[in-house]
Amino acid sequence: MDIIEQRSLENNMTLTVYDQSKKMAGDRWLIKIVCEAELPVDEGFFSRLSEADLALQAEVREAMAGSVKFSATKERTFIAETERAALVKRMVADILTNMVTYLSRPEFPERLFARKYEELRTACSTARHYRSLPDKEHDGDADEGPADFSACFK
Repeated sequence: MDIIEQRSLENNMTLTVYDQSKKMAGDRWLIKIVCEAELPVDEGFFSRLSEADLALQAEVREAMAGSVKFSATKERTFIAETERAALVKRMVADILTNMVTYLSRPEFPERLFARKYEELRTACSTARHYRSLPDKEHDGDADEGPADFSACFK
């Protein structure tokens, strides 16, 4: 995974563009460009939440591990090796033109945090639910040996 470009945006996010292209067959390539924006999460984001379950909020905070990421991928398949460099250059230019404008909006970090928080909150809540279920692996499943079907053959 090669880093093509990395920039800091005005809204405290870091934009990184990766080239994950790989050769498919012969002289044909899968061109895969990944744009990833990372937002460091500080106490200010959590202080604006109205979460009643503080233990759940702590689980989400731990799962975030200090940052959230936004990722977008652009792919083109079966590209000739002779066209590869020009296509990668064009795709990166398109990403930088369009994504930087989108990601640089002042309200984007707050919306990204809210969306990722809700996703992780749901995942943590579901995991908590499954952890609270009794372990049914050994309840009532005692092996009593083979079933007796002798009554069927009289």
